[in-house]
Parts: sequence; structure tokens; C-alpha cells
Amino acid sequence: MSPLPEHLLQATRSRTEKVEKRARAALAQLAKAGAPISFTAVARKTAVSTDFLYKHPELRSLIERHRTKGGQVTGARSAEADSSSTSAAVRALGARLAQQRQSHHQEVALLRKALEVTQGENLALRRRLAQYEVD
Repeated sequence: MSPLPEHLLQATRSRTEKVEKRARAALAQLAKAGAPISFTAVARKTAVSTDFLYKHPELRSLIERHRTKGGQVTGARSAEADSSSTSAAVRALGARLAQQRQSHHQEVALLRKALEVTQGENLALRRRLAQYEVD
């Protein structure tokens, strides 16, 4: 059984079909105008994410074919460029994540130390108060 109700699945399919049609139309317009064809150019013209274009197999192959026809990027070079830019992005995000993790660990250590100090002060005040309380 699907986690989504049927009406939501239909709405998603309908929206996807509309975006596919817009992407194909944008691709045709770019090709007709002789403009450089890339995933970014089609995404901007279509108002859709490049992620959608990359994940949609038919649109991806269409864009890659048009891009190759334009003489901008050959198939072997495009795969190499995509993988190098992807790995560079992954490395950059990994480094940023490691830096944030270290920063958070330092912040947590400082907060724990402050909590220990506060709990110690609280205990000392409770002991002083206990001296003045009459049972």
C-alpha cells in the first residue's frame, strides 16, 4: 500500500507532467535560438530545480544530447566534469560539516561546564539556606 492517498499521487503525477512539458518547451526554445544548452539554462527557463532535470532520465538524456550537438561539451568530458564538480561539492560540504560538528562539540563542552558551575552554586546556596531554616 502506498503511503500517500491516490488523489495526492495523481496531483504529483500531474505536476510532474506539466514540468516535463515546460522543460521540453524550454529546451526547444533554447535550441531554436542557438543559445547554450545546459541543465542550469533549462532549469532557469523552466523555473524548476536542476536536481529535477538530473533525476528525470528522459529529460537528462535530451539535455545531454542537445548539449553535445551544440559542441559545448562531449559525452566523456561532461561525465568527468559532472563527477569532479560533484565530488568538489561533496568535499566542500563535508569540510563544512566537520567544522560545524567541531564548533558544536566545543559549544556543548562550554555549556556543560557552565551547567556544572551553576549546579555547584545552587548546591552551595541550598546548604546555606538549610542552616537558617528551622525545623
